[in-house]
Amino acid sequence: MNYTGIDLHKNFSQIHICDEQMKECSIRLNNDETLIRNFFEPLKNNCKVAVEATGNWYWLVDLLQGMDIDVLLANPLQTKAIAYARVKNDPVDAKTLTHLLRTDLLPTCWIPEREQRNNRDMLRARVTLVGIRTLCKNIVRGTLNKFNIKLPFSNIWAGAGRAALEKVSLSIPYCEFINHLLVHIEHLTPQIDYWEKKIHEQIPLAEDAHRLLTVPGIGDIWALTIFYETGPIERFPRAKRYVSYAGLVPKTRGTSDKYWNGHLCKQANMYLKCAYIEVATAALRSRDTDRRMVSYYHRVMKRKGKSVAKVAVARKIATVVYHMLKEKIDYATCMERNKMAG
Repeated sequence: MNYTGIDLHKNFSQIHICDEQMKECSIRLNNDETLIRNFFEPLKNNCKVAVEATGNWYWLVDLLQGMDIDVLLANPLQTKAIAYARVKNDPVDAKTLTHLLRTDLLPTCWIPEREQRNNRDMLRARVTLVGIRTLCKNIVRGTLNKFNIKLPFSNIWAGAGRAALEKVSLSIPYCEFINHLLVHIEHLTPQIDYWEKKIHEQIPLAEDAHRLLTVPGIGDIWALTIFYETGPIERFPRAKRYVSYAGLVPKTRGTSDKYWNGHLCKQANMYLKCAYIEVATAALRSRDTDRRMVSYYHRVMKRKGKSVAKVAVARKIATVVYHMLKEKIDYATCMERNKMAG
């Protein structure tokens, strides 16, 4: 068996190979599919490869898997924690991946199937556009707040609210600034509508995604987002692991008997985090909201404030979703079991 570590970059790959007799070699190849294929062709029947999960791993993993090579995707954060080195360069990084793979100590990431990945990225494209539009809207509202301008409309992006916004008189450059942002918002809205339509047409609701629709606040888009961002729920042995993966757990520091909770951890799946925050917001506004969630929100809000309370509700929903997917049950059944267990 040949163990291979690949330190992948934008234009080249640093490759390190070690066999069972500990004979090693290192080579640097340009990211040309023909070169990579020709290099691995003689090795493909007895080769295991570790690739670091960089932003451009799709093409390389697809290429190697297409050659029936066993490929593992290394978690870069955990790899650095395990194999910290004083000397750090491309050959050292590739060698580190190789020996972690050889000794079965490589921390790995989930590799979704190509169709799953395509669907996930389609959903991510929509989330990104919505985020940009929300940013533009927040800047407009922030500019109005600077001058203490309060419009008597909940929706200032259409109808009478938009007409009132256009009549607001501000000095240069603020009036031009708002007009440019409104143009961006007008361009983004049909793009978001396009992707939502395409998502509904091309991505069917799987059984687990359909089950998520029973959760208050979750619609079709967020059900699909949570389903594809989560992947196989068996990856997470406990609900706490899943909630941490979703970025809904604060950083904790402790010494002796004293502990401090900080901000939410950023080393998480930010798309899943966004989904649960939005679901929590929608659930608290919905008429069909579980009153237990609302009661929980108000209890936390009195002690910690609205923002912390909303995250707490999102964390609670993520925990419920974990058990729903794990046990293949709907929301009502899950909550009833939790009530009986309590």
